[in-house]
Amino acid sequence: MVFTLLHYAQAYLMYKASRGRLSYPGLLIGCFLPDLEIPVLIILGYPLSYARLVLHSIIGSLMFSWIIAYFILPIHRSVIRKLVGIKPSIEVSKYLVSVEISSLVHVLVDSLHHGYNPLLWPLTSSNITTLILFNNYELASTIMHILFLIMTITSLSLAIRLCGLRSLRLLIMRAIYAPK
Repeated sequence: MVFTLLHYAQAYLMYKASRGRLSYPGLLIGCFLPDLEIPVLIILGYPLSYARLVLHSIIGSLMFSWIIAYFILPIHRSVIRKLVGIKPSIEVSKYLVSVEISSLVHVLVDSLHHGYNPLLWPLTSSNITTLILFNNYELASTIMHILFLIMTITSLSLAIRLCGLRSLRLLIMRAIYAPK
């Protein structure tokens, strides 16, 4: 699986492609949201290789990601207020649409390189492996990690170059609210 934090690159690319029409905080939260179920499923006794279910399915992602994101929004605002010292202004409908899109992209990206993909849950929790790149789980996973690592380093280096390292607060604010 692509390491969860490397999904940051997908949010950045979607934001750039939308030319600012989508909410960047929504895209960020949405790209990480499906992986929230993994620790819960592990605690419930699922092995790590099968710790994907509801939020890693197309229907589950569309049904639940906006609800979870809605309840995460006040926490997000509080954290940003403490870290950056600003009260973020977020248009809720734009934020929720962005979460939905990013969460669904996360599910589809993961389906390209996971050995277990319950894409059609709750209709079936059977494995959907026909989407795995090169029909080789190990090769697909390696390629996806390298690709997402390159994209993450590139997008973060652009943010650092734009505001420099002189101000961590400015870097966080730029990276979350005004990526260039």
